[in-house]
Amino acid sequence: MRTITYRSAVTLVEILIATSVFALFMLSVFGVFEYSRASFETGSWRIQRQKHAQTFLLRLKDLLERSNHAYAIAPNGATQRTADRPIVVNQAWFNNLASSTNNGVLYFSIISPYVPEQVDLGQTERKGVWKGVGLDCKDQKLKMYMNGKWDDMPAHTPIDVGSPDLDKFEFGHTEGDFAMTLDDVAAIGVFAVAATQTTDIGRPAIFLTIELVMENPRSRQKAMITERMTASIVDRKLDEIRVFPTGSFAIP
Repeated sequence: MRTITYRSAVTLVEILIATSVFALFMLSVFGVFEYSRASFETGSWRIQRQKHAQTFLLRLKDLLERSNHAYAIAPNGATQRTADRPIVVNQAWFNNLASSTNNGVLYFSIISPYVPEQVDLGQTERKGVWKGVGLDCKDQKLKMYMNGKWDDMPAHTPIDVGSPDLDKFEFGHTEGDFAMTLDDVAAIGVFAVAATQTTDIGRPAIFLTIELVMENPRSRQKAMITERMTASIVDRKLDEIRVFPTGSFAIP
């Protein structure tokens, strides 16, 4: 007698269940992959942005510690202040950590001394050289620049940091001029305190701290970095920092 075997068929319901289970499995796999990718991108962003921020702030520290008033060299070799050149700060960020906006943040000048003519010593006149330094923020990008030409400085640059006397401290020297930027700056703070100790007795000094908070706007995972530096500025008092009202130095 011939034996008949029956092969069980796969029903549509079983196919749907198997497909659903496989789809859930693949979703979990892709979820793990996406999480790993996002974590890698966040870690890479942190490393790169931290390195850039530290380089940026070290350069700014060097410039701040060179900021000065306008001086002339007297016949006896002593330096004499001929004009005050303040450090100008936007009040939005002065002694306050606040969100970045499209405004200028900080301005100052670096001026080499003026040496007058001294005929009896055979010394010819040597004019001082003016350099302007600015820190602007636009679209969460912080730009730092040094420029020896006043006409090449942004139109919103405060006149307070310009040359006090073009017959003695001239514009136009571009050697060493530069500009550099830092991306993803979410908040800025400029904090000033009087220095409790100075290297030279009788010479005032202040500590100026710049704090930056950077946030990655492109990451699904919230990623933030805080970096700060402190510059020691000699021959500077707190009242020699000029604070302009919030909203000053608007950048279109």
